[in-house]
Amino acid sequence: MKVVFRKGPRGYLCQDPTAAAKLLKDNPSLQDKSAPLKEATVRQNALAKVRHRGGDASDNIEVLGDYILQFGKYKGKSFRWLLENDVGYAIYLIKHTQKEEAAGVHMTEGHNKASMSSFVGYARSFGEIQSLLAYELEKPKAQATSEDDQLVGFGSRPKSTWREVWDRRADGYAAFIMRTKCFPGTQMHRLQQYLLRKQSASVSSPPVVASSAPDEATMTDDDEELERLMQSISPTKELAQCFPTVPTVKRPVPIPPELQFLVKEVAHPKQTERTVSATVVPSAVVPPQTPRPAPRTPDTPQTATSVFVAPPPRPDQDISSWTCSYPQKVWMRTELQSLGLWPGSHHNHKPGNALSLWRLPPQPELIDTVSVLPSRNFFQLHPFFIWKPESDIMVRLRNNFLLPCLHGCLKPDVVSAGVGRPRVIVGTSGQYYVFASRLRCKTCKRIWFADSPRWLDMLPKRFTNILPAFLTYKKAICKSVLHELRRTGKSPSDMANQVNELMHLKYEQCHLAYLHSIQNVWDAEAGVYGQKTLGQLVRKDDTPQPFGPYDEADGWCGVSVSAHYLTDCLIDEYRRQEPAITKLLQGTFGQVLRSDHTRKVARKVTLSSGTMSSYAVMNENWMIASWVMVQSEAEKSLQPMYQGLARRYSDAGVEKANYHWVDRDCCAAFRIPDLHHGEHFNWDAWRTTPSILTEATAGTLENTCASRTHYNSNIVVKLDLFHCMRRFTRECTSEHHPLYSTFCQLLSAAFSVVDQEDLQKLKDAYQFCGIQPPTPTKLHIREHCRIQIPQSTELVDRVEKVLQHFHLTTDPNNVPLYKPSMLKTWRIQRVHILRGCLSDPVVTEGIMYRYGGTLQLNHVPGEGAKVPIWIPVRGTSQQEGYHFHQSQWITGTHVSCELFQAQGMMGVARWNYNRLLDLKRPDVILPPVFDPLLITELNSASKRVTGKDKYPVLHLSERDTEEKFGLEYIEPECRPVPLDWNKHRSQKKDESSVPVPLTPGPTPSTNTAPPTAVPMPQPPQVTQLSQGSMEPPVKIETSDTPPLPLESTPRSARTGPVKTGGRVFVLDHKRWTSPMRESIDGLLEKHHGQKDMLKLVDHDYSAMVHQSATDLNSLLHPTTKYHITQYIKHLAKKGPTRYHYCSTKVFKIYSAEGLTNPLMAFEEFAQTEFFQRELQLTKRRVEDRAEKKRKLPDAQPQELKQGPNSRHIHTGFPGVAGKYIYCPAKVLASYKEMTKEMTWKEFQASPFYAMEKERWTAEKKK
Repeated sequence: MKVVFRKGPRGYLCQDPTAAAKLLKDNPSLQDKSAPLKEATVRQNALAKVRHRGGDASDNIEVLGDYILQFGKYKGKSFRWLLENDVGYAIYLIKHTQKEEAAGVHMTEGHNKASMSSFVGYARSFGEIQSLLAYELEKPKAQATSEDDQLVGFGSRPKSTWREVWDRRADGYAAFIMRTKCFPGTQMHRLQQYLLRKQSASVSSPPVVASSAPDEATMTDDDEELERLMQSISPTKELAQCFPTVPTVKRPVPIPPELQFLVKEVAHPKQTERTVSATVVPSAVVPPQTPRPAPRTPDTPQTATSVFVAPPPRPDQDISSWTCSYPQKVWMRTELQSLGLWPGSHHNHKPGNALSLWRLPPQPELIDTVSVLPSRNFFQLHPFFIWKPESDIMVRLRNNFLLPCLHGCLKPDVVSAGVGRPRVIVGTSGQYYVFASRLRCKTCKRIWFADSPRWLDMLPKRFTNILPAFLTYKKAICKSVLHELRRTGKSPSDMANQVNELMHLKYEQCHLAYLHSIQNVWDAEAGVYGQKTLGQLVRKDDTPQPFGPYDEADGWCGVSVSAHYLTDCLIDEYRRQEPAITKLLQGTFGQVLRSDHTRKVARKVTLSSGTMSSYAVMNENWMIASWVMVQSEAEKSLQPMYQGLARRYSDAGVEKANYHWVDRDCCAAFRIPDLHHGEHFNWDAWRTTPSILTEATAGTLENTCASRTHYNSNIVVKLDLFHCMRRFTRECTSEHHPLYSTFCQLLSAAFSVVDQEDLQKLKDAYQFCGIQPPTPTKLHIREHCRIQIPQSTELVDRVEKVLQHFHLTTDPNNVPLYKPSMLKTWRIQRVHILRGCLSDPVVTEGIMYRYGGTLQLNHVPGEGAKVPIWIPVRGTSQQEGYHFHQSQWITGTHVSCELFQAQGMMGVARWNYNRLLDLKRPDVILPPVFDPLLITELNSASKRVTGKDKYPVLHLSERDTEEKFGLEYIEPECRPVPLDWNKHRSQKKDESSVPVPLTPGPTPSTNTAPPTAVPMPQPPQVTQLSQGSMEPPVKIETSDTPPLPLESTPRSARTGPVKTGGRVFVLDHKRWTSPMRESIDGLLEKHHGQKDMLKLVDHDYSAMVHQSATDLNSLLHPTTKYHITQYIKHLAKKGPTRYHYCSTKVFKIYSAEGLTNPLMAFEEFAQTEFFQRELQLTKRRVEDRAEKKRKLPDAQPQELKQGPNSRHIHTGFPGVAGKYIYCPAKVLASYKEMTKEMTWKEFQASPFYAMEKERWTAEKKK
């Protein structure tokens, strides 16, 4: 491959970097930071690339072009790429190498040096580069008239003269040049010599002359690196280093005043001495400074009689109300004073306002305290983040944006109203603080804090993007915790345990570091390291401070996070991500649909209907196109979902899918009669006759499913092969039967036919790789060969032969392989096979299989070992794996509706993102992170700035198809599932149901009116004020009351302990209020004796609860049918003992003891002495019966309850022994003359009654 140089209009080389080079150069995060590779490894990789594209491996120039750079900012790019994108940098490297060779100084040998040498040789081999070097060498240079007029020629000041650099030496640039090591003969070296001469002329003492030959040569990638190093050095330090040092003198070094609070107090502190360097600064350079008085300690004797009394702290500067330890308070105040953010302090501006809002505590092991042992206070400091949007340090962020007023002033004028307050944050790396300022609007004179969630929502995204945490009214959580919780899909309980463990781990590590520091001091004083120190002589107390427990208020001040709070945070995170996730699902399309029901995940949501199930629709790339939760598995429940899918395709202009694989209901309904006794022993009952074929294919074969009636009328519905085969295998006696595995293998072979062309290619690849014998394995056939399901006639014959082969086969114990019900299963599945529900449609390539690229078999190179990869599209087998993952997303056994919706939807979005990664399409660029909201905002910002999306494949359209997913899906004629996202913000009720007003926290504004009583609105509003928040009460409206149910509907409560923090408000029968118990007792009495009594009671009580929802004083709380059942059982156990009085029975028992009247009334019997004895005997019999019931190993079968309108009647024929069960459907299938199903009374009046009696009598005689 040739190098394509960029040239200008006149044919000269362009030396400026391209856009791709600038992007890599200006973004350190995109640069390769890995260790350099050996030159031999680089060459092997280059040779492999040349051979792969069919190049000439003997051409050294072509091979060098594929070498990978192992140095600089372009590390990881090829030599050819660098010449095509940044010729100027290549010329710089060549000149730099020439200067090294001329000076005789070489860098230490290494992989990066070898890579640079190879690149220089590669670049010099091109005539264009040689011409450019010759032009640069011959270009005339302007000669300066004097040494002072020489130009710098490099760095950020290339056009400045040497005299200007010396005159402006106070900015630190001259000091940086004088201390930097450089090569002799370079421009920097000449400037360095000039500055040293200037310095020696202005200072009386001889200057420190830099060595002409440096100890080791340093190489920088470009001149910007030198400038960056210069800016990182303080000018005052550089000026101090420029002057010669003088002999050291002994002087006392007191601990800095700002750190006195961190040192353990001593009764009589002594000043110690240590060796320090005293630099004599000439007055001509640095003006003399007025000496400061030494800081006065409490034990220092006072020479004056007056006593200074400190003024009381101002309310806006009082640190006593901060919720952290005292050392943490003082250190944060010191940091704010150093930045000029404390009232009265001066701000030391840095060049370009290069500041960090993160403030890290000093390293405690490096602090030198000789007079006392290391203090624990240094080890117990936590970082904090400064959040002061109104201050001068954030002026660049504000730009011309006016900070809004929290209370909506039209002309806001927001200024600082004090220092502020810290708020503790829990993160994955430990705890830290966010220090938020105190703000005031001059217009409305009201005060709030900068960490108010309501005020943060008013700011542009660039403000909240730099905040490291999500702030709520009472607490806050680090963004890293939520990112980890969303990425891993862990439960809130597991995540809380992990975060708490990490925070305690950091506490123990700091405690260990504190003990090591004390041990280090003691070892030095004992002479362990060779020479003893004298610290113990000046230290009065040698007892170390106790580090203190984890939660000590004035110590570590540790906090913990609960699973309840993480649950709320996870739900809030889903509320932020919900619009993006919904748009991503609405933007998922496919040419093939695959749907399936499951109840694995539906069992985890706390709903009253036990028939709740999950229904998901998947496309050919295994991505979820739609996911809903339905209460009924009928086709009517899926109509709104498919209507939304049809609207999605129509709005986007995408062709609708023409094929749909389902797990059931693939064709029109049909009926198969039950088997006769012993019918399965006769093989003739298994055969497929022409009459059976005609009957199965006659009439209307297409069903009226929702996908055909509401999505695409021409869609082809097919039955999944996996579900069909599973119905056969379930009818086997046992999976451990000796013939079971053989039966499954032959049955699978009967349903599938391997494409012979693909199989022959695979065999040829086996022979090419030397695999003998060339018999492909099942794994290779499944992956590299396409499989087809034959047409109906052939498929029936193949399956029937397999069934005949195993007919009446048994194991050595004479156990048959088939169950008797296998015959009926074969008859049912035979109808589907004859109707073509399983056979593959005749379509073009791309529907049944998706091409997945090629693979070198056994990693053998060559075209002969290349085999294709085919990914099947048909069927719903992949959804079985999706069901398993879906059940893992919902953590816990019973969760609330809100948490179920949050975890379910985020799991679906994460599943689709992983499927996109699995496609590995080279033309699709995907982000390496999973954050739908972040990617959406990134695309939007990239569109505004660069004119195009960064990730076009994840672009969200503006259209909204109004589709609902998960529990938000609304079925026809069913009440929607209640999702109350703000229930954790609602005011709770006590047992008396009297609203208790919350006591507001300390409000900064003194003129704020107290909260007044709120009248009862429609719908109700709840006034709430979060503790610790400096904001007025917030009115939160509750959600609208959902409509009443028409069928079995879900409940808004759970039935057991919830692992996720108990977000659902529910009362079981042990905590029912009196009105609840009275209402349910009345409903039980009203519906007593009716069929489905509990369902009717639950229905009526739900209506009563919804009707009373507008009354805040109502004591009717939600409950469930399960709790009503438990209440009935409780009443049965609690009720009085029932006694049935029989005078004759009593007379027989007690006649021998004096009872004479066999017809005695109960009132008379109750007056006798026998009544108490009979009562005790009855109670004892009841207890004995209950005891025996508890000891029974198996549950007693319940008595069969039969209503008057029941379909199945348990009766008998007169004169015939035995019970007869009348089944209308069975009788209709037995007599062809019957036109419809009959009730038992209708059947008795029909002539079929006598016929059925004769059949039943004959069967009983057998």
